[in-house]
Amino acid sequence: MRPRGLILMTAVWLAGGATPGFAQTFVNYACADGTPVAAAFFPGERKVHIQLDGKSRSLPQRVAASGARYAKGGVSFWTKGQEATLKRPKKKATLCKAQ
Repeated sequence: MRPRGLILMTAVWLAGGATPGFAQTFVNYACADGTPVAAAFFPGERKVHIQLDGKSRSLPQRVAASGARYAKGGVSFWTKGQEATLKRPKKKATLCKAQ
């Protein structure tokens, strides 16, 4: 993870009120279109915190028939296993793989 992503994820962790006793998960994804995505998942939260295009976003969880789908403001991040599909306004959906 690049230092900026690590700083962001630490800030998200501190802002979320998580304590060291919680088992948070940080995942870096590499997307087919070259987009890097850093994602943070915290127990008890029904959202994902992502670093995308130089901005941090919190996407609430949405209904999904399979996997976990998060979306807000035209951005959708749908995870299943080690893969995710990223959708953004005015861009084609892209497949992302956990690193």
